[in-house]
Amino acid sequence: MAEASNVPVAETAREPAFRLIYRSHSRIPEAESRRALADILRHARANNASTGVTGALLMYDTWFAQVLEGPEAAVRDLYARISADPRHDALEVREARPVNTRAFARWAMAMIGEHGEADIPLVAGASGVSEGAAWKPTEEQESVLVVLRDMTRGYGRGA
Repeated sequence: MAEASNVPVAETAREPAFRLIYRSHSRIPEAESRRALADILRHARANNASTGVTGALLMYDTWFAQVLEGPEAAVRDLYARISADPRHDALEVREARPVNTRAFARWAMAMIGEHGEADIPLVAGASGVSEGAAWKPTEEQESVLVVLRDMTRGYGRGA
């Protein structure tokens, strides 16, 4: 199990990190999906903050695509746990590599909607990160979001 990082994510945002992008098919019954997704996000945000992992999750129909960024051991450990989770199948890694900076450094885990909006609009300020105005993705975030969208909208589904 990866050790928890005592360094706040904001302080590690500009440091090199490991990025893993994957997609999976949701096995969660449609009637339970809203509650299950809320539970997944609540759990991810709490756990990721303690291990220094940040990222974003996109869900489209019954497909998840997610980017995880942080210390390589923590990211790989998290992906191993996700891989073993019975709520997912058809997992496929699209990218796993070191990066110079994190694209989603401010979020322990953001849910990105079908139309590109984040569930928690965040703004960085002098006192840290807080809820704020509408979110506009950076160029790097948008390039990662394009990959996530491609992975959920027809990619590998015979469409």
